Amino acid sequence: MVKLKDEITRDEIDVLDKVWHRMIHVLQKTSEELWNDRLEGATTIEISILSIIEHNPDVILKDISGILEIPGSTLTNAIDRLEKRGLIRRTISKRDRRSFGLELTEDGILAQIEHQKNEAILWQKVLGSFDTKEERQELIRLLGKLVANLNS
Repeated sequence: MVKLKDEITRDEIDVLDKVWHRMIHVLQKTSEELWNDRLEGATTIEISILSIIEHNPDVILKDISGILEIPGSTLTNAIDRLEKRGLIRRTISKRDRRSFGLELTEDGILAQIEHQKNEAILWQKVLGSFDTKEERQELIRLLGKLVANLNS
């Protein structure tokens, strides 16, 4: 027998809407306080690109486009902005000489170090809102489930 999901009520939607918008506001405020550095004004796509480049030496544009599931034009615009800010540089890929690879500049490396430090502070605040390890693990589990279901 297949278990049916409970019906979602209008009250649940209204409460979630209020909590969600408040959470977004608080996270944006906290982020603005933390990211008053080399990444100030960077988009989430740009920050994701920097992380991908850091963790994937000799990554090519096609790889990043696939990982982020964004069109090439969106990626190119983000890459241009990051390059203009002096955070990355295009290189000829050692893996596929017909493609551009990307690497972090010295400023890009420093930006990533600052970003990771500030992100750790943010996640400490988020996880510190919960009393027990079980609550923290439940939050992480539920957020993972949310992302998986929204992405499918």
